[in-house]
Amino acid sequence: MNELVRSRAIGAASASASHRAASEMVLSTMALSETKRMARAHSAAVHSLSIDNIEHRYMLSTGADISIQLYDLNSFEQTATCSRQVVPTSQIAASAASTHTRLISGIAWYPVDNGMFTTSSFDHTVRVWDAESMTEACQFDLESRVFSHSMSYTGAHALIAAADESAYIRLCDLRTGSSAQSLLAHHSGCLAVAWSPEQPYTLASGGIDGTLRLWDIRRADSQLCSFGHSSDSETNPSDSSNSAIGGSVSSVLFTGDGSRVISMGSSGKVSVWSIASPDSPLVECQLSVSKHSNALSGSTQVALTTATTRRIADYEMLFCPSGGNNIAAIDIASGKQVASLDSHFAPVLCAAWRPEHLELYSSGADGNVLIWCPPVAEELSEEQRQIRQDTWSDSD
Repeated sequence: MNELVRSRAIGAASASASHRAASEMVLSTMALSETKRMARAHSAAVHSLSIDNIEHRYMLSTGADISIQLYDLNSFEQTATCSRQVVPTSQIAASAASTHTRLISGIAWYPVDNGMFTTSSFDHTVRVWDAESMTEACQFDLESRVFSHSMSYTGAHALIAAADESAYIRLCDLRTGSSAQSLLAHHSGCLAVAWSPEQPYTLASGGIDGTLRLWDIRRADSQLCSFGHSSDSETNPSDSSNSAIGGSVSSVLFTGDGSRVISMGSSGKVSVWSIASPDSPLVECQLSVSKHSNALSGSTQVALTTATTRRIADYEMLFCPSGGNNIAAIDIASGKQVASLDSHFAPVLCAAWRPEHLELYSSGADGNVLIWCPPVAEELSEEQRQIRQDTWSDSD
């Protein structure tokens, strides 16, 4: 850090380069929080997390035990070790009459209103919930397992895009309560979908067939392109040979400006694509994935640092489960893996970034939800320091 300050002082490094280097330095030191932790609320694997887009304060979690937990991330209970513990403020129990009947694969806040959230499940349904009463408002039966779903952050429409094991992407309309449109998308089923944050009718999808596609749902010929293929080549959605990833596409995400799409495949390859030039990726990063791991074979939730704060400026880092018990931190500008976060006891399934708070939340097959932050972002009280020292002394 001293060298960085010195380079900036003598004009050897530009302001933008200094900001990037400082941001990378902060984010690459992410570690398990010592002052705050999540209470264990799930009895099985936690497949999805969602932090609200309005206040960045409320988080939802769900997974294989089919319960849904709601947390206020600013509300704590003090523990015997002086750490602050976040406990659920309300829940939908697995025994509730209206809950899903099989694994809940995805959960998401309604982007423009904290009063509602949505879920998708292997029980063939996408459901809409009232966040205040924690009761079901409506549901869509898609007649096949739903791997993930997405809603537009622009608020221009009320369509839920659902990725399921059929060859179609289903668009469910909250205003009418019915399935409004289906896009013939992927030969063997669709694992991941994401709406553009800038273009409300542009959608990206990743399939089991290994293809990554871009859509404009207003057009009769909805497909705009298939990433990794020349615009002159055939990109028939039913053709499984159009493989851009080399494995099923387990995650799809737009960057904050909507100009790039990030994909991750079951092979562990992370690619960043330009919408303007989709023929080949801008950068790639190959994660080390065990050949025995199947953690990336389904839909996987990754997190991208999206907020510019006083300490993080003009820098985007991707946090993604790497198929094992750790999370890879990748600089998407260079494709370089800058850190690996390891504290789960089973494969990591999900990562969620809390904007403006320098906090990363992760969950996995061990049923735990963990909090990560830069060590410099935490201030230990004297009592916490003493307990920490005593704990280390007892372990000797």
